[in-house]
Amino acid sequence: VATPCQADEMRHVLVDVYDARLFGLSDRSATFTARAGYFDFGSANLSYCSYGAPVHLQFRDDPYVRLQFCLAGSGRTKIGSREVDVDSQRVICSPAEAKFDLGKNFEQFALRIKREAIEEDVAFLLGARPKQRLCLGDAQTYGAPQAKRLRDLVISTAKNIDLSAEPIPRPLLREIEGTIRLAVLYGVQSNLSDLLHECSKPAPPWQVARVEEWIEANWTEDVSIERLAALTGAGARSIFLAFKKARGYTPMAYLKAVRLKAARNMLLQPAPGISVTGVSFACNFMNPSHFARDYRREFGELPSVTLQRTKSFKS
Repeated sequence: VATPCQADEMRHVLVDVYDARLFGLSDRSATFTARAGYFDFGSANLSYCSYGAPVHLQFRDDPYVRLQFCLAGSGRTKIGSREVDVDSQRVICSPAEAKFDLGKNFEQFALRIKREAIEEDVAFLLGARPKQRLCLGDAQTYGAPQAKRLRDLVISTAKNIDLSAEPIPRPLLREIEGTIRLAVLYGVQSNLSDLLHECSKPAPPWQVARVEEWIEANWTEDVSIERLAALTGAGARSIFLAFKKARGYTPMAYLKAVRLKAARNMLLQPAPGISVTGVSFACNFMNPSHFARDYRREFGELPSVTLQRTKSFKS
């Protein structure tokens, strides 16, 4: 949620939360108003800010990559000796150490990602850590479809966080955070873009079977594509391709199917006092309404109907 603040409050927020080295008004005679909001995912954080008067900022050299998604107004970002225009037609990417001159009524979302986390994503996607260090381009226009998808994902995520009436479950946050990091890799041109877009060699069939066996034995755990990739020694992209080729679905779709089957077994053989919501959570479906939708799609009826029929039969 964005809250109003004055110049001294904004300086405090930028220095203590965002690790800014410098914050100042470009026009000291101007009336200053601002709004700011912040959400921390873990290895990434998303912030919102708007300035009623021109400002300049400088950030410290820390282990983050910063992306700016301008919503209104304009400005300039200085990265070393290069200067890049900031406007609503492009995403700006800069290393943590950068200078910003932002105009009156400027408004943006800023995304910071730990470099270590996004480089781990690259290693999982490629199946090995590349010799080159990831270097993202300074700017990417939204004429590129993947860049537009990245912007839309960031904005929709921010809206969902802002409208959330209760804390988001940690497993779901990890999924959202991972999706955003991958969207950055494919939405912003980099020195590794060609490698990331190349079709990796599919994993051998035995690796598909190994993943299926592991999922069937560990479906109650927190499962991620990174964990499955580490299990087989293949890249995440290779695992996806192998599943699509050999099975016609993704490993995460197989995980959902296994969990839905387990949920149906629990509803067909219900323990005393069991409920549909309880089964949903027990089978790692954090949203009961989504669980009911997926269950009906898989078995042709709502889970409440299955449970009610089972109880009626026993009585």
